[in-house]
Amino acid sequence: MSGRKVEEKTVSIPEVKKIMEEVKKKIEEIDSEEGLSHFQEITYNYVNKFAKMSEKDAQKITKFLKEKYEIEEIYAINIANIDPKSVLELRMILEKSVVGKSFTDDQLQEVLYQIEELKS
Repeated sequence: MSGRKVEEKTVSIPEVKKIMEEVKKKIEEIDSEEGLSHFQEITYNYVNKFAKMSEKDAQKITKFLKEKYEIEEIYAINIANIDPKSVLELRMILEKSVVGKSFTDDQLQEVLYQIEELKS
């Protein structure tokens, strides 16, 4: 099966999982015997293993971090992908971020708390 590029956008692993579920469903509707290509199957297995939250939660968290804290999109997406649980983990994700590296430990702790609140 070949496709064409419709749009290019950076997305989180949970968002890729949702996309891959839709692709798998469409392929099965078209031809139930064909199934996913080898590359699609590998991607599908990867995102199912590593998605740490729902697609909607990942989108909420990414949007929240970009709007409230002005964290660059790539770092906000990485936070959604990794779902850090400690200040140290969050600091490591943000160490090269222009905005994120200026946060204090207390600010990072508050970010972690707000992320957990968004997931509930």
